[in-house]
Amino acid sequence: MRSIRPVIAGNGLAIILTVVFLLPTTAVVAFVATGPIDDFFANIGIWLHHTNEWSFPEFDTIERFSKIGFAIRAIFIAVGISFLYFWISNWLNMGLARVSSRGSLGRQSTIIEAIQPWIFVGPALVLLLLFLLIPAFSTLSISFQEADGTPTVRNYAFLWDESALGYLQFRLAMRNSLMWLILVPTCCISLGLLIAVLADSVRWGIVAKTLIFVPLAISFVGAAVIWRNIFAGGGIEAQQTLNGVTPSYQIGLLKALLGHTAEYNEPLYNLKFWGNFFLMWILVWVQTGFAMVIFSAALRGVPQDTIEAATIDGANPFQLFFRVKLPQIYSTVLVVWTTLVILVLKVFDIPYALSANDDDKLLLATMMENARNNWSIGGDNVDNLFASIAVMLMLTVVPNMIFNAWRIRREQKELGH
Repeated sequence: MRSIRPVIAGNGLAIILTVVFLLPTTAVVAFVATGPIDDFFANIGIWLHHTNEWSFPEFDTIERFSKIGFAIRAIFIAVGISFLYFWISNWLNMGLARVSSRGSLGRQSTIIEAIQPWIFVGPALVLLLLFLLIPAFSTLSISFQEADGTPTVRNYAFLWDESALGYLQFRLAMRNSLMWLILVPTCCISLGLLIAVLADSVRWGIVAKTLIFVPLAISFVGAAVIWRNIFAGGGIEAQQTLNGVTPSYQIGLLKALLGHTAEYNEPLYNLKFWGNFFLMWILVWVQTGFAMVIFSAALRGVPQDTIEAATIDGANPFQLFFRVKLPQIYSTVLVVWTTLVILVLKVFDIPYALSANDDDKLLLATMMENARNNWSIGGDNVDNLFASIAVMLMLTVVPNMIFNAWRIRREQKELGH
């Protein structure tokens, strides 16, 4: 094996050099060659502009349609370059292995198997390095600096300074984020398990699961708009003014069911403290379908022998689920829980789309946006404060990462034994 390592390293280096120089050149040539597509879309935009007599300037139309053309060709070129990368890499790997093996099939197979995984993992590692690790360490460094680059811990001290604006907002954001982390995954997992079990016991279960899964296809902004209309607070009745008639506002479905009138015009998600739970419900509504599908597939994988044995021993449906089925899908529950925790930590769209940015509804992600727009200490130091909040958000993920690393390692040890 030692004698073949230089060969593997040499072949791998040859593949890297070929791909690094060949693919960028191909991409540049492709972008240059497809440049007229932007002009084609711009002409379409001009034609539509004149046909529909749009009121905004023609220059804006040309710019927007040109960007659409650029986006379309960028997507096709990116996909084409990806396929070209894998094809060239595999072809080079096979060819170089055949030359280096000198007729030995075993040696050729060893070279191919040693390089092949890196062909698929390599791009992911490069992207993680460029767009995750380097920005993360850069953000950590900026968070310990003043605007002029002087080292300091003032940015973190500001978050815990009771006399500063940031203290109250940071404390509320931490409280709300903790509530979201506890309640949203718990509700999604509980409802997902319940629906997965009940839907499999009725004939129309597939229809029910389909309807519950549909919200997962809706974006968070779309879901927020849907529930904004349900939580809407109504408003004033139509009134005559100097400029005409002020229209009335319809009362949301849920508020109408609660018996609220137009005079009580505050949306439910704007309620102090309690509005957080209405915002949480939107994410639960979207993600319950995801949990249900995963749990439904996992429950179908439970061995029928264990279920029949428990039934013969006299287990009732509750004992059958909690003592037989649930322990066997425990790892699946943890995977779903981990996925939902990470999702909750990134939630930004729902409160932002509803303009629910009051201090008592801030999350860490929305607080970052709030800090970027509204905070000001020491002039240009806002970006450094912004970085310190981002680091705090990253730190909330660390316990989850440690737990999952420990769980995976324990499962590997159990499989090894």
